[in-house]
Amino acid sequence: MAGETLFEKIERLSMTLERMQLDQYLKFVSDKKRMLLMAFLGGMARGVGFMFGFSTVGAIAVHILVQVVLKNIPGIGEFVTEVINEVSLGAG
Repeated sequence: MAGETLFEKIERLSMTLERMQLDQYLKFVSDKKRMLLMAFLGGMARGVGFMFGFSTVGAIAVHILVQVVLKNIPGIGEFVTEVINEVSLGAG
């Protein structure tokens, strides 16, 4: 590489830029509507993923709490029952 001519360096740079697909990236960045649409769709996908993940974790947590109350574990079962009663009274 030390003995490269200017033409060889330019050719290598050109090939590197071609592999990076820089022209397509610049087209994408310059199209504001497309960038806005992609950002919007990405946000929607993250929101839906968050919703499904939180629902799954919440359902598992509720199932575990119900099992604790049903097994009537001393201390923990009573505490969970009190929390449920307080939440029910606060909501009404």
